[in-house]
Amino acid sequence: MYSMKKKILKVLILAFLLTLMLGSIVAEALVPYTTYTYDVFGKMSESPDAYVPLTYINNETILNSIEKSNADNGKYTAESFGNIGNIGDVFVDELEHVYLADITNNRIVCLDEKYNLRLLISTFVNKNGVPDSLSKPQGVFVTESEIYVADTGNSRIVIFDKMGNFQGIVSEPDNEVIPDGSVYTPIAVSVDKAGRIYVVSSTTNYGVVSMNRDSSFNGFIGAQKVTYSVFQYMWRMFQTDEQLAKTEKYVPTEYNNLTIDSDGFIYVTTDSIDEGSQQNAIAERSKNSNYAPIKKLNPSGTDVLVRGGFYPPSGEISVNNTTSVENSISGPSKIVDVALGPSGTWSIIDKKRSKVFTYDEQGNLLYVFGDVGTQLGQINTNGLTAIAYQGTKILLLDYTTSTITVFKRTAYGDLIVEALQSKIDREYDRVVDYYIEILRSNNNFDSAYMGIAQTYYQEGNYGEAMNLYKYAYDTTNYSTAFAKYRKELIEDYVWMVPVFIVVFCIIFSAFSKYRKKVNLRGQKMKEKRTLMEEFLYVYHIMYHPFDGFWDLKHEKRGSVRGATLIFILTIAGYVYNAVGQGYLYNPYFEGISVVTQILSVVLPVILWVISNWCLTTLFDGEGSFKDVYVTTCYALMPAFICIVLSTILSNVLTLDEATILGFVSSLGLIWSGALIFFGMMVIHDYSLGKNLITSLGTIVGMALIMFIGILFTTLIQKVFYLGYNIYVELSYRM
Repeated sequence: MYSMKKKILKVLILAFLLTLMLGSIVAEALVPYTTYTYDVFGKMSESPDAYVPLTYINNETILNSIEKSNADNGKYTAESFGNIGNIGDVFVDELEHVYLADITNNRIVCLDEKYNLRLLISTFVNKNGVPDSLSKPQGVFVTESEIYVADTGNSRIVIFDKMGNFQGIVSEPDNEVIPDGSVYTPIAVSVDKAGRIYVVSSTTNYGVVSMNRDSSFNGFIGAQKVTYSVFQYMWRMFQTDEQLAKTEKYVPTEYNNLTIDSDGFIYVTTDSIDEGSQQNAIAERSKNSNYAPIKKLNPSGTDVLVRGGFYPPSGEISVNNTTSVENSISGPSKIVDVALGPSGTWSIIDKKRSKVFTYDEQGNLLYVFGDVGTQLGQINTNGLTAIAYQGTKILLLDYTTSTITVFKRTAYGDLIVEALQSKIDREYDRVVDYYIEILRSNNNFDSAYMGIAQTYYQEGNYGEAMNLYKYAYDTTNYSTAFAKYRKELIEDYVWMVPVFIVVFCIIFSAFSKYRKKVNLRGQKMKEKRTLMEEFLYVYHIMYHPFDGFWDLKHEKRGSVRGATLIFILTIAGYVYNAVGQGYLYNPYFEGISVVTQILSVVLPVILWVISNWCLTTLFDGEGSFKDVYVTTCYALMPAFICIVLSTILSNVLTLDEATILGFVSSLGLIWSGALIFFGMMVIHDYSLGKNLITSLGTIVGMALIMFIGILFTTLIQKVFYLGYNIYVELSYRM
């Protein structure tokens, strides 16, 4: 009997465990979208769900709450409430009460934290004692004590207290402020702690309107300044003051929404950017705000948003990306709202794809979720128009159905928030613990590696920090850690610095003496010179180009084999530069093509030799094809030396010292270019002016040869395809 009970108990426990497992699997399967992020190469990387759908807020749920409240003598009835209309905005206050801007019914619907109807604001008595009412309100903002309504139909901002009592009206700015032909149409409003009111007007493209409570106008903020080309700057130098005054100083900037943080920074969004320009900014990993759909403005209107992620915060990265079979939407994201979350996080919404993109305060993408559809957790096409945080929940507004979908944060989402908050609080031990836990669920979460690396950096463990920054492709912080690590190495091995300098000076001095000895011996030689002698002569040419190139041609101090050796070394130098650069200057090693590096040297040299010889033959040049080739190759030596030196230095320099690499590389190219120019002048026996003209003509000839080559290649391809198609057609007929 006892054994039978024990078996039954085991079966029940097993069944219970299976039920839990199946329940979790079913719950996971019920999430109708894929949560993901992007790696450094722009590839989608799936991650655990940070938020999952919980419930709806709609007309039915509000009417149900009214019925329940009526059982306890509630304030409103189903008849007095009617039906919810088109909702223009959603806001959640510090008590987690929800405010809806009901455009159709000209009112603000106030719900408590459990989505029960608390208050309706529609009519009021204004300061003149005259009955008044809202008209098509599209925006609402709530402070600790007041409710600010963007009364769109009446072109004003109306202020109420938390009980719905009228407090005041902020009228539209003076006519002098709003440009001719424009109508002040407030659609979104925010207020800072000082009481300054910021308004987005749908018909004003000069930025955000800044006003005071007494309706006085402070100015426009956030308008993007015009950038001029070099030609435009030169043209402005000749314009009169009157002409300059008429020139536009700002690019028309149409914002569609805004919110404000506790420090007074204003987050604004726009969807009026040219799609091509927006996508190019993403592809180029732009860090500026010229084509950014989201900005963070300080009180003076300057964008201070940190764009520290792999790509700028602009929504979708792979614009042809889709996470559902029926969704084939393309093109950059259409950003229509922004909401501020916990621990420095913030989210923007893509109306086009019905997705939420969440970032940290450094601009790193944390996760993306959402999709187009009709299931719980999905939003209809072009329906997503507003987002708000409610504690650990996110509210998304579907304008097409007047429905708000409530999402709850998962355990994975909690870990991310806890890790970010611990980093803000400088509790670095907890940061590491949280990020390690995150990596157990998602080992592709680059922000976790960066978070742990930052902790190591704060602890002075720069080597480990560098390894993790490298794994996360965070070159900026890697550079900072590398600078500290390098300083420690120098301090530990400071005795090696003078030893290295002495050894280098001895080797360089010995090589210089040997080079001079060989070159001096070569001047007296009549017999054929060795390859080493021909090669070492290049160092004489580098410092004495006129004498060197004369002897190169007339005294046969060099040869085709010596020139070819230098040519091969230069090619090898650029290949080495491609594969041997330090991590900071070549973090994406996977994209390197050795063939491309070889062609980048071979094509310009061959084209120059052919074009110069062809042109100088017509202009009485005395140099042969062989002379042009040998002279050009010998002139490449400085480029080879400098590119190798630059590659070596790239392994010991930080990003802040990149100008040194640029100088070294540029010095080699300029030096080689000067040697080629003067070498052509010597071997062709040209004057300076004639050599300048033929050099420019050579460059034009290079472009012409390239054009003819491309044209000929295209023609050959078409002939080949024609022959192939004829062959296929004949094979079918036989």
